Amino acid sequence: MQVYKMEVSKTEAVAGKSSYVKVGDVDVFYPTLEECSGFVQGAKIVKTAEDNVPEYESPEANWIMTAILSYAKANARNKLVSKSTELKDGLTIPSTWAEFTAETGRSGEALAILREAKAEFADWISKQGKSEAVTKTLTTLFNNRAALELQTVANKAKMQVYVEAFAESLSEEKLARMQKPIEAVLEACTETALELE
Repeated sequence: MQVYKMEVSKTEAVAGKSSYVKVGDVDVFYPTLEECSGFVQGAKIVKTAEDNVPEYESPEANWIMTAILSYAKANARNKLVSKSTELKDGLTIPSTWAEFTAETGRSGEALAILREAKAEFADWISKQGKSEAVTKTLTTLFNNRAALELQTVANKAKMQVYVEAFAESLSEEKLARMQKPIEAVLEACTETALELE
């Protein structure tokens, strides 16, 4: 497993403007492609669900399939006009490897885009007439997907509405630029919450 140092920050008002202040780092563990390849190469489908999603013998292969499908669904969902099956102007749902990979990339620019998306959302939500506590909570959930994933289904549904409205408020240029971080938040809104026994 590899370790990614995930920066955790909080919003603070500095000179009347929302700014992000680093709180610290959290170690996030993830497998490399080399580690995944053994599970993918010999993966055998044991059945296909009603929604046409294959189920594999090993939990590792199923985890990889779920990660891929989650990304594909979030990617498609973010390109739709809110509460419809209509695509936003100029956007398409990837249907080939070339189209999927044209949208990927990890660089300093990607981190700058993430910071920009967080700042834009904080600014947008502060103008929606919500109480300070609600505004702070929504900003925190946008910035912290792990916290968002732990929310109730009802809270995630509400958050999804806010994020979709935020996405619709952006210009086409900004939406295209901030698509990946917005998709990641929307994906977290659809994750099933862990139920403790």
